[in-house]
Amino acid sequence: MRSTQTFRKTVVRKTETENMAEISRPNILILHADQQRFDTINALGHGHVHSPNLDRLVRGGRAYTRAYSSCPVSMPARHDLLTGASARHHGYYTNSNAFIQDHGLATMPRLLTEAGYQTIAVGKMHHNPPREHHGYAHMYSMEELPSCREDDAYLQYLESVGYGHIRCQHGVRPLFYHTPQPARVPEEHHGSAWVAHKTIEVLQEERDRPWLIISSWVGPHPPYYVPQKYLDMYRDAELPPPCPIPPGGEKNFAVSPENPEPTGIRMQRMREAYFAACTLIDTHIGRVLDALEETGQLENTLIFFTSDHGEMLGDHGGYQKHTPHEGSAHIPFLVHGPGFAAGTRSEMPVNTWDVTATILEATGVSVPEDHPLAGCSLLGESDFPSNRIVCFHHGRGRGRYVAAVGRRHKFVHYHNGGEETLHDLAADPEEQCNLLAGGTTTPEIESLVTALRAKAIAFESEFGMPEMVSDGSFVDLPHAPLAAHQCSLYPPWSSRQYPPWPNGYSPDDLESITNEMRDCLNSDVAYVCHEPEWRENALQIWEGMGGARQTLLDIFASADSKAK
Repeated sequence: MRSTQTFRKTVVRKTETENMAEISRPNILILHADQQRFDTINALGHGHVHSPNLDRLVRGGRAYTRAYSSCPVSMPARHDLLTGASARHHGYYTNSNAFIQDHGLATMPRLLTEAGYQTIAVGKMHHNPPREHHGYAHMYSMEELPSCREDDAYLQYLESVGYGHIRCQHGVRPLFYHTPQPARVPEEHHGSAWVAHKTIEVLQEERDRPWLIISSWVGPHPPYYVPQKYLDMYRDAELPPPCPIPPGGEKNFAVSPENPEPTGIRMQRMREAYFAACTLIDTHIGRVLDALEETGQLENTLIFFTSDHGEMLGDHGGYQKHTPHEGSAHIPFLVHGPGFAAGTRSEMPVNTWDVTATILEATGVSVPEDHPLAGCSLLGESDFPSNRIVCFHHGRGRGRYVAAVGRRHKFVHYHNGGEETLHDLAADPEEQCNLLAGGTTTPEIESLVTALRAKAIAFESEFGMPEMVSDGSFVDLPHAPLAAHQCSLYPPWSSRQYPPWPNGYSPDDLESITNEMRDCLNSDVAYVCHEPEWRENALQIWEGMGGARQTLLDIFASADSKAK
């Protein structure tokens, strides 16, 4: 791996005249999806997806087909991108309500702002507190669950165009998290369109300096809330089936009772809606690309398209993210612009931290000498060794794992009992055969595992949790089954994810939320978890907000009737 020192160039403070002279420094545009899998781009061989605008980026730039989330859950991955450092330094090993661990930690937008860039954030950031700008000069926020209207530019926009009565502005999350939902607003006012509206508005502004814009969508994260025409586009489409649960099951990931069944019409509709959400985002990415061309900025703009992590979407019987499996951790990763030849592809493993490192080198911006950069710039890729290995991780305690990925194989070490897996992703892309199962291996496998394990241990020691390594070996906890409501596949969130921004939940708020939940019953695959404990929790949350118990009981009964 190349030293990160190669892009630690000196930043010289410029006068206004000198800044104007350096307008040729590239603009930076990060197009960032939330929970978008690797297999969602038609031009990369995934013919079940309609993605004409991401296909444009593939044709015009470089596609990295072996890209992984640095930590396949939102807050860690987003703070990895923000800082170029790992959870060991910013503190987010998984989603959390805590503040960043080190408020003095350098961030990419702060460094670029100091170097004369205009820095702008649009859409979902997942910062805590939500208006913490971390160095962006301007922020136009659109969060999943904002705490108040004043914090969220998209909520304010909805109110300004006559949709202030909408309470679940990105779809109904409580009860119906995995039920496909037609949007309750016209497409032009949908959150996915708004990100493009705002991005186009800010990139069209005249300025005397280069810019960094991150445009971050809430989708295709569930609930799958998209205009009906996109749902119709995929109705009864032939889609790849979910990867089956491997023989012997998943020792480290318990099945949650919240999950819909992994087969049948409900699974079909859910997968249709997921890919429909991807196509919706693609449509509005196209508008942004058109605006770049129309304003003459395309050639001098370095564009990244990626996601914080993927979505299991029924693979291995699981949903959501968190896991080291391909559906969760393998992400799309496109780069278009100066330094990246058109129409090229790379099978070199890369991850989230490499985005930050590449931007820093491309803009000529340095970091403090003690800043713990975890990635490498992808400019000058030919300098990388052919056997590059990248690592990623997630969680604490029994839920923690560390993974190391090469061009063909993926190694995972689980701290819950020390189980290890090795998959040949070329021969076994669905990860059905653990080459380490049974304890019998070949010398070739032993050599491969030794190299991958050593890389994972070094990562854990330098960027992960150093207390989980001792004398060059992993430190593990005794194995214990993970409880269903603690499993990484799908914690029981949807019983309680009511919109927090209404102040006090007035009768009008409760009526609006009730009506939006009832709308979900129009779906032919409406589903509400059947587990009694889950439902009782949902009722308690609802009653605590001031809602009538019978309201939810009626919704449960209607959903159960449709599910028969």
